[in-house]
Amino acid sequence: MSRHLTAEEIEQYADGEVDADGHLQECATCASAALSVMQMKRALRAMPRFTPPPALRSRVLARPPRRSYAARWLAMAAILALVVAGGALWRTRDASASQLVDLHTTILASANPVDVLSTDRHTVKPWFEGKLPFAVDVPDLAPPFHLIGGRVIYWRGQQGAYLLIGKGAHRISLFVFANDGVPRAIESHAGMTIVVWRARGLAYVAVADVPADDLQPLRQAFGRG
Repeated sequence: MSRHLTAEEIEQYADGEVDADGHLQECATCASAALSVMQMKRALRAMPRFTPPPALRSRVLARPPRRSYAARWLAMAAILALVVAGGALWRTRDASASQLVDLHTTILASANPVDVLSTDRHTVKPWFEGKLPFAVDVPDLAPPFHLIGGRVIYWRGQQGAYLLIGKGAHRISLFVFANDGVPRAIESHAGMTIVVWRARGLAYVAVADVPADDLQPLRQAFGRG
């Protein structure tokens, strides 16, 4: 005898798949193992089969199928993507607010904040013609607002109109852009109020150190056109 039978070979012998009678006659160890496996299989076959009651079968069939690990990973990946997208959107809005406040502060601190200095809308409005890919409407402003002037600015790779508007001692920066690329809402930043609205296919962003309610008349004036 060169070796003992493997567990797989003994299983195959018990199932009648291989002929190992010669080896078992010479090896008491393998014969004992084969006998134990055969007795266990006979005992299992003799046991009565369990038939589940109809009620149990109905409950099992009614349960929703458990998702596979792949489905769970896909769901987790989708949730993670939403979290990342939300974080990216929050960072974009925060960056937009910071950039606009910096632009507002830089313009007001410059020696020449506007290129066309006039309180007359009929002077400021035509000044923008040919300088921007869209028409800039400058309505009559009712007190306490008054027009100071305007200029062309660049923000996030696009041209825009800048209108400097006074309200008492406060200075309001009103940015006007094409609708594309401007967030629907921008959070206030660094003590500055930022209000965003849309009208006639353009996006308006007002930045000032006044409460948001104080900018509503301005929003209504530019919203009406």
